[in-house]
Amino acid sequence: MEINMNPDVRVYWTATALYGLAALFYILAFIKKKEKFADLGMNFVWIGFIVHALGTFYPAITHKYTHICSFYKVIGGTVVMGMFVFLAASLAKKAIKPAGLLIMPISFGLMVVGGLMPCHPLGPSPVYKGWQLWGHVTGAGFNFGFALLAAAMGVLYLLKEAKGKTGYPYDQLPDLEVLDRLNYRFVLVAFIFASTMVCFGSLWSFMKFGMVKKTLTLAGIVWGFWSIYAFALASRWFFHWQGRRLALYSPFALLLVFLFLFYMAPFREKNYHSGPFFSPYNLQENMKPYIKDMESTIKPDKPISTPAKVDKVAKLLDNKE
Repeated sequence: MEINMNPDVRVYWTATALYGLAALFYILAFIKKKEKFADLGMNFVWIGFIVHALGTFYPAITHKYTHICSFYKVIGGTVVMGMFVFLAASLAKKAIKPAGLLIMPISFGLMVVGGLMPCHPLGPSPVYKGWQLWGHVTGAGFNFGFALLAAAMGVLYLLKEAKGKTGYPYDQLPDLEVLDRLNYRFVLVAFIFASTMVCFGSLWSFMKFGMVKKTLTLAGIVWGFWSIYAFALASRWFFHWQGRRLALYSPFALLLVFLFLFYMAPFREKNYHSGPFFSPYNLQENMKPYIKDMESTIKPDKPISTPAKVDKVAKLLDNKE
């Protein structure tokens, strides 16, 4: 497998390395029980986020490199929004900083997986297909960020329950009631962004395809995603899920978010919400539905055939096998 090393990919791997260092220092802080390692980790989170954000948004804003969406862009865009949520929440409340113990190893792992996946083009990035998909993609990214925070609060709650523990992060954690309240609030915000994602995605699908089987299938997937945090809130409000119960459910809910965001939605069908990212992969067949969309962003010097257009896109991405 040939590794894609376009300029934006090099930035992607740079951010991945910085997130890896941050994760390493957070793990050292937990093992050594020293807060100074966590502070170093947070510094690397900031540097990695700045590099990652520039590498993610600068090409999109300036139309550099390519608008073609590949799996590393799906992962990278989601993680950078999760990092934004984590850093913003850490600035707002210092007690959230230990959440990096869970967030940074997970984010680093996702970035590595995204970078090592076969970098097949899936067609134009979804945000270029309609205004509704801006809301859909933004909702998904922020839902991921708050899902991470909720899961981290659940793990920290379980750590805080252990009696007689001292050092980092135990001494820095607030009371169990505060951790439970933060967990609930992050679950609530994750639900709001899941609702945003589902509503905008369903709207685009119905406006684009109408009431057909394909639309109903996609709608079923995204409303299943919505139910993850709808169930958590219903359990909190009507069955008084607090403390340990919600702390255990939040990490489980994060696993379901991974399932929907990175597997069920992208792998089920042969179009964007969809295309297989694993070999074998029929590039020409997968790209045919997007040829007209590509012509609006890739201007050939002269008319070219459909297979040649596909080859042109593959060469632009340095993905041709």
